[in-house]
Amino acid sequence: MKPRHFASIIFLVAALVLTGCNNGAATSETAAPAQPTAAPVIAATDTPQPVPTDTVAATSVPTIAPTIAPEPTVEPSPTAAPSPTETPAAEMSAADKLAAAFTTAPTAAGEVILLTGRVLDTNGDPLPGAAVEIWQTDTTGVYDHPNDSSTASRDRGFQFYGTAIAGDDGTYAFRTVRPGYYEPRPKHIHVKVKLDGRELLTTQFYFDEDRADLSNEGLFAQAGSLGEMLILKAADSVTMDGAPVAALTNDLVLDAGSGGTLTATPAQGEGPYYPVVVVADFDNDLATVP
Repeated sequence: MKPRHFASIIFLVAALVLTGCNNGAATSETAAPAQPTAAPVIAATDTPQPVPTDTVAATSVPTIAPTIAPEPTVEPSPTAAPSPTETPAAEMSAADKLAAAFTTAPTAAGEVILLTGRVLDTNGDPLPGAAVEIWQTDTTGVYDHPNDSSTASRDRGFQFYGTAIAGDDGTYAFRTVRPGYYEPRPKHIHVKVKLDGRELLTTQFYFDEDRADLSNEGLFAQAGSLGEMLILKAADSVTMDGAPVAALTNDLVLDAGSGGTLTATPAQGEGPYYPVVVVADFDNDLATVP
């Protein structure tokens, strides 16, 4: 072979080799699929990694446990006020209580009155158990006594005398009628007080409406400046059996030998018509005869 032809063949072979290499490289680049870039592995740490803001939408939403609202604190209700009850009736007055003690309808003619007061010693202490006796005329001025010439015409529905026993607080009480005038004397009620078998006082009660007559009355005048202690005072007025009844009061202060500074009730004469019966046997309701 000629050297010129040999060189041409060598050149041709080299060109073919180069062409095959280039085609192989191109084929390799075309055939090998592109591998995705692996996400870098981030080592776990105690601090959570912040989520990029532009990837929040793609991030799955963590499950959030529902927050349970705390039970409201129930304050203890204030202690309920007691259920209202009926308003208690107003306490009875002393006169009403006195009137309530006499339940029988009066049989006596005339104006019924209540007579009350306390029996005290000169220290102001009550004298429970003291027996208070009274006697008087009926509403027409007649006594139940054999020495009264008019006694036959007396009111048979009136008792004329009676006894009240002082309670623990010294209170005594009677239901009677306003007496009539026993001429020439003003209206009056005789009173006698006994305690433990002793007679401690005999006196008389008078009425306020008779002050003009009292100024000229000899027996009342004997009390001097103490005469005011013998005049009955208006205490109250109550209704009994549908009619108004006056309640009159006067305390009886006795010198029982215990000393004290209170002035004793002045004494008055017994008069000629002290009952001829045992007054202790008669109760304190003179307005009723059984």
